[in-house]
Amino acid sequence: MSIHHTVRVIFKGVWRDLINYKRYKAFFLGWLIELFSISLGFLVIGGAYYFSPEILTILGLKQTDIFLFLMTGSAVATFSGIATWGPLFRVEEDIHFGTLEAIFVTPATRLGYLLSTTISRALVSSIFFLPMYILSLYLAGVLTNPTVIGFTLLIALCTIISLISTGVFFGMLGILFRQTRLLVTVIHQLIQFLCGAYIPVQGYILIHPIIGPMLKYIAMIFPFTYNFDLMRYYMLNSEIMGGYVTLLPIWAEFVILFSSTVLFLILARILLVFVEKKAKQQSLAIL
Repeated sequence: MSIHHTVRVIFKGVWRDLINYKRYKAFFLGWLIELFSISLGFLVIGGAYYFSPEILTILGLKQTDIFLFLMTGSAVATFSGIATWGPLFRVEEDIHFGTLEAIFVTPATRLGYLLSTTISRALVSSIFFLPMYILSLYLAGVLTNPTVIGFTLLIALCTIISLISTGVFFGMLGILFRQTRLLVTVIHQLIQFLCGAYIPVQGYILIHPIIGPMLKYIAMIFPFTYNFDLMRYYMLNSEIMGGYVTLLPIWAEFVILFSSTVLFLILARILLVFVEKKAKQQSLAIL
C-alpha cells in the first residue's frame, strides 16, 4: 500500500477517535480530576516527604527539589497510557464487536490502524501534559529559557514516539493472545514505578546490596526509564536548581531511547506479519 493511503488510514482513525473522545465528556472530566488530585497529592508529599541524604547525594539534588522531581515524573507519566491502554482497548473493542476480521480482509494497512489509536491518545494526553509541564518549568525557574524548553519538548516528543512504538507492539500481542490485559497492567505499573516516574532509579542501589542493583538494571532495560531521566536532567539543571545526575551519559541515554523505539516498531511489524500469516492459514479463526 502507498504512503498516501497509509496516511489516510491513520488520519481517519485519529479523527474517529477524537470524535469519540469529544462525545464522552466524563472521560475528560475524570482525567482532569485525576490530574488535579495527583498535583495536589505531590504538593503535600513534596512538602512532607524526604528522600534520604544518601539518595539526594546520588541524584545531586536538595530536599526542596523533591516536589519538582515528582511533578516532572508525573508530567511524563501522562503519556504512559499511549503504550498500554490505547491499542489494547482498540483491539478488545474490535474483537467484542466482531469487526477485527473485517479490518484484516480489507486492503487498508493494519499497522496504520494500530498507529491511529496511539496517535489520537497521544494528542489527548498532550492536553493534560501541558499544565504540569508549564508548572514544572515555572518552579524550576526556566519558564523563559528557550534551551531548556527546546530540550524538554524534544524529550516529550521522544517519549510519545517511544510509547507509540511500544503501544503498537502491545496491540499486536492483544490480537495474538487475546487475554493480555494483565500483562499490560503489569507493564503499566512498571512504567509508573519501577522506571522512575515517582521514585529515583538511582536510589535502588541503597535498598539492598543485591536486590537494589538488580532492580536498577531491570529498569534500565526499558526505554521509559530514560524518558523520565532525561526530562529531569534538563528540568533540574538550571541555575537555581541542583545538578541532577543521570543514570548514564546523556548521549548514551538518547541512543538507547532511539534504538529501543525502532526495535519495538520492528517487533510490532514482525508480529503483524505473523498474525496475518496465521489468520490466513486458519481462515481468520485466530481473530
